[in-house]
Amino acid sequence: MGSSAQGFRYARDLTGRINGKSFYWRVPSDLVRKDELFAAFRSELWLPDDPGLDWDALFDALCDFSWMSDGTIVLVHDALPRLPEEDLRLYLSVLRDAARWWRVGDPHQLEVVFPEEARERIAQLLAG
Repeated sequence: MGSSAQGFRYARDLTGRINGKSFYWRVPSDLVRKDELFAAFRSELWLPDDPGLDWDALFDALCDFSWMSDGTIVLVHDALPRLPEEDLRLYLSVLRDAARWWRVGDPHQLEVVFPEEARERIAQLLAG
């Protein structure tokens, strides 16, 4: 298991990832609309209840975890969300860019984890 050029980590077994030292969230894979995705992020990451939340605002939120006490925020995907292809591509782009934004030594880190079997599909989406 390691990082890829996309800034993601891939794992064959996603069980047992919670270690008590980081904030772990299993992103629901049954989301089919971006407003559902935004609502889930608002709820689980305690983002402001902003009806104008969009892809840019999600990126900004993923690059500022000043309200979080945990140093590492891990977004675990058991599967890719079932968003329409363009929204899925935008979502993956936001995650990739936000994960790359953080530097070693920053007070927080963002890790994005996907199952190994999603690697090729993610690469295709981000290449397109």
